[in-house]
Amino acid sequence: MRLLKKILGLNKIVENHDLERQLENILPFKPQNLSFYREALTHKAKNLKDENGNKINFERLEFLGDAIIETVVSEFLYKELPYATEGELTVMRAKIVNRKHLNQLGQSLNITELLNTKLTQRQMGHDISGNLYEALVGAIFLDKGYAGAKKFIYSSMIDSHIDLEKLEKKISSYKSFMIEWAQKNHFPFEFIAQNDTNNGKNNYFRVNFVLNNKKISQGRSSSKKKAEEIAARRAYYTIQPDKNGKKKENTQTHHQI
Repeated sequence: MRLLKKILGLNKIVENHDLERQLENILPFKPQNLSFYREALTHKAKNLKDENGNKINFERLEFLGDAIIETVVSEFLYKELPYATEGELTVMRAKIVNRKHLNQLGQSLNITELLNTKLTQRQMGHDISGNLYEALVGAIFLDKGYAGAKKFIYSSMIDSHIDLEKLEKKISSYKSFMIEWAQKNHFPFEFIAQNDTNNGKNNYFRVNFVLNNKKISQGRSSSKKKAEEIAARRAYYTIQPDKNGKKKENTQTHHQI
């Protein structure tokens, strides 16, 4: 029994050393309490529980990390954009703290390679990298406090990935942009959605964007929301001038409404 405990203890030391070494390649500091990071890097499919029967996986830390990221980014934007209104700050934050961007950050850090799971990447879904990034921030907050979490978010997200000038010009939702543009120019508009039944078992939606009683663009997707966004994006490029500043030939009538 003593020999077994000794072997298990040695395995634990080796395991901790490996995790600590892997985390030091990602974090701008040396982690202290590895239990937080181990929880952040455990998938619920492992069905692990602590001595009190509580589940051990990244989801609770993901919840915590999400709140910390929003706080740090909000503070950053508040200081960097003193001229921005509350609504403008909210839009800017949404451009930074969105699922696609978080997924990209998680992928750049290769966090999934540290995940304790028996599932394949495909089984875990497209958002696993972003979820783990949030969970890692939650673990850092518990281990190093707000200052440590802020340092990590700045080093991994803000300092290396955020260009405020470009971000201000970036459109986060083409549908919202087209709605605001149409209302500002007093153009009547609507998104007309129809079920697309020409694809066997797959349920698709076809959405037409109609501006001043004229069909401007069309989007198609398995999601009505995505189809609307596609139609709006195509409408956006329809109303843009070409490189010479001239209106596109096939869209002149739409601009002259």
